[in-house]
Amino acid sequence: MSKLRELAYQVDPALWVREALEVEPAPWQVDFLRAPLGASIIALTARQVGKTTTATWVIAHNMLFAPGGLNVIACPVIRQSAEAVRRVRDILIKLGAELRTDNVYALELKNRSRVLALPGDDDSIRGLTVDGWIVADEAARLSDEMIAALGPMRARRPKARFAMLSTALRRTDPFWTTWENDDPSWLRLKATADQVNFFSEEFLKQQLRQMGEHKFNREYLGIPGGAEASPFGWDLYERATEVRLPLVPPGSAFGPPSETRIGVANPFQRLQRSGALQ
Repeated sequence: MSKLRELAYQVDPALWVREALEVEPAPWQVDFLRAPLGASIIALTARQVGKTTTATWVIAHNMLFAPGGLNVIACPVIRQSAEAVRRVRDILIKLGAELRTDNVYALELKNRSRVLALPGDDDSIRGLTVDGWIVADEAARLSDEMIAALGPMRARRPKARFAMLSTALRRTDPFWTTWENDDPSWLRLKATADQVNFFSEEFLKQQLRQMGEHKFNREYLGIPGGAEASPFGWDLYERATEVRLPLVPPGSAFGPPSETRIGVANPFQRLQRSGALQ
């Protein structure tokens, strides 16, 4: 590889994926790959659109072109994190990289760059300082404490990137609350079934029949669950709280009080007391 081509790959990870890995990334993956140093990225995705693949691309790229760097990936269970590390390993081996450390939960190259598979709890990960990528995969299924433990890993490494990728789950989980907030510092990417062309119409119809509407919306359209737990869904809430103008002008009953007093006859005025009460 020429020095010029190596520099091009270092600067543009999307070009590296196309040419070195011989894969054409989707538009949302290109945006993810080209996220600037220090970026905070949140990606709301459907199932099977390549979110874990995208995470392994950026980690493998960083390991090759940022000697001595540390990358971490956290999933809800350690087995998932280890599987992601295995996929990073496959990329590195394919490209002829020499491994200094090679085990289920960690890789290290001869240039001393590393990747660690993290468990789904925060007790054993505090104290790490990351200067490469911090990836929270299926972030909606990670606890608030876990997300809170990942962020400070780059406190002293401002160029480190932090990414949360996930399908939707609940409206109260840390992933969704971040997705919904108005913090402009987050790069928001969406790769749901209505945004990408990965799925055939027939496949989506079959999944809808099999899963039901609520699970389908969550897994493929990025709409978190919650409505099925209550007879009062979000659509009903929005309709109930919507301000509507009356269809006809209000009548006199809704006008200001009248100044004219209307006398009402007392029906008991002419009654006389009975002899028993005299």
